[in-house]
Amino acid sequence: MIDPESSKEIIKEAKAVVPEVYKDIAKPAAQEVGNVTGRTVKALLAPLRGMLWGWEQIEKIIEEGVKKRIENIPENKRKTPDPEIAVPAIESLRYTAQNETLREMYLNLLGNSMDSRKDKIVHPSFVELIKQMNSLDVKMFDKISKADGNYQKIFNPTITVKGQGKSFTNATPEWYAGWTLKNYSETEISSSFIRLSKFGLIELMFDRTAGKDGYEKIKNSRFLLDVLEKFKKLHPHMNLEISGTKSIFYLNDYGRQFKEACK
Repeated sequence: MIDPESSKEIIKEAKAVVPEVYKDIAKPAAQEVGNVTGRTVKALLAPLRGMLWGWEQIEKIIEEGVKKRIENIPENKRKTPDPEIAVPAIESLRYTAQNETLREMYLNLLGNSMDSRKDKIVHPSFVELIKQMNSLDVKMFDKISKADGNYQKIFNPTITVKGQGKSFTNATPEWYAGWTLKNYSETEISSSFIRLSKFGLIELMFDRTAGKDGYEKIKNSRFLLDVLEKFKKLHPHMNLEISGTKSIFYLNDYGRQFKEACK
């Protein structure tokens, strides 16, 4: 069973390590800045005051959020979370709690860190991973991880001049799987693929295929055809086409562990 006193110590320890810069930003200005530039900066920073949550709010969020997550943990398997996981996670919640996507991930990680059966799954590095992610990265990881264990097809498209081996730089996303997410562009999706790969959660394998079927559908997607038409209008004297490299991506072991720890 979780020791309430130990949990309080976790909160206290997290509070102690909060960088002073957050405290400074959250405070009202000590004096009025007398020039236009200063007033502009002050106005731009003002919204941060409401985003840097107080410890009373964070404690309430944690208690309510973790409570429902540990209900399914047998009482004899509940434990106080390890400080190296709980402290930085709670600290990060101070400035990300307003982001529901990231907040849920932190709370899931905290909840799982209180389950002794998952000691080998929850890793301190996962807190830092979440800190580097934005909402798009979380949504992307969720979509990719649903196909856990399977190679997924992805294309590296280019707009090229037929027979000349010439192509337009930055005309298309670097990585394109034939789909996007609501409110995000194909280029933003491509950037997220690269970030998730840099985080070590997925493998992007250039010029590696998983069968031949499916690539033509990606190549002839409405998005790429529209890009091709745009360039044809800009360069009517050129004989342009869509070409590219067939590649794959997949969720690796570290990504699967991260999925289990944060779900």
